[in-house]
Amino acid sequence: MNRLAAILFALLFLTAPLNAAYHLELEAYPAAAFPYLAKFGTVGLHVYDGGVRADTFWLDGFSRNASSSVTVLNPLARMYTEIPVSQIASMLGRLGGAGEVEKGAAGTLGPKLTGSVGRIPATRHRIIYGPTAWIDVWTTTAVPENAQLRSIVNQLVSAISPGTFQVWKKISGTPIHVELNFRRFQKVKLLTVKKLTPAADDAADALSVGSFYVKAPLLDSLWK
Repeated sequence: MNRLAAILFALLFLTAPLNAAYHLELEAYPAAAFPYLAKFGTVGLHVYDGGVRADTFWLDGFSRNASSSVTVLNPLARMYTEIPVSQIASMLGRLGGAGEVEKGAAGTLGPKLTGSVGRIPATRHRIIYGPTAWIDVWTTTAVPENAQLRSIVNQLVSAISPGTFQVWKKISGTPIHVELNFRRFQKVKLLTVKKLTPAADDAADALSVGSFYVKAPLLDSLWK
């Protein structure tokens, strides 16, 4: 009986949206397609019902739901500052910016495909740029769509490829897997899912500034 109850609980967890606390762990590999972002290395993304956090080997950052800013931290220097979400696109431009190919790319949205990524139910949205060029974006409704994550990703996509953003904003759900298939990038993963947990015991710490941090007056102070 206990085994049956455990199986039923697992099925419920995999098929029903998590409306309470949750922790979605993702990994992003921006340098795989955009070398000017190589300094950030692999980015660990943590999505909670209360906000979103990103960790790199250099800088970390978090943004709570409904906040107009992102708190950026330098753990080594114990410094932090806040930047408006609306300035993320311009910040990317200062780091080098995307090339003309990315900026000029304009895709169309292909048919959807229902399936799963690992054990998480998902829908594939294919952004098509030509007969042999596309981006597959897998999204899930297993967790409610996080508006803060959406706002930040909107800034990133619009900065890299305005034409792609016009298609991206039509895609609903939480992205959990993104793969590029171009002549230069064959099956290159930009985003993968690590784990989805129906609990968020570390959310409070992840979405707050730690002890003994000093606020820096400018974002440039954290680059040093």
